[in-house]
Amino acid sequence: MTDQQVEYIEGVATPAIARYADDLLRDTFKGISSKHFKVKMTGHLDAPDEPAALVEPDDMMIVVSPCHSYEPVKVPEDADGPLHCLICGTQFAV
Repeated sequence: MTDQQVEYIEGVATPAIARYADDLLRDTFKGISSKHFKVKMTGHLDAPDEPAALVEPDDMMIVVSPCHSYEPVKVPEDADGPLHCLICGTQFAV
């Protein structure tokens, strides 16, 4: 994974974990009271906003190798050198 992907996953997980913990605390203390004390949850855990979704630039093209067409190669649009099949390594031109 890229650093950006890891950062995004952590950014999505942190608010979800905070909401889950908040729900657990509320459910744990719900209905706990007696004539001597009462537990009331008045706030919530601070949860950061979820990050914006990652965007991948659409600057690649898919090239099918002549020998193994079921396993295409994804290359930059301006690729001009020879390519190699992902299965057998055979060199082919764009």
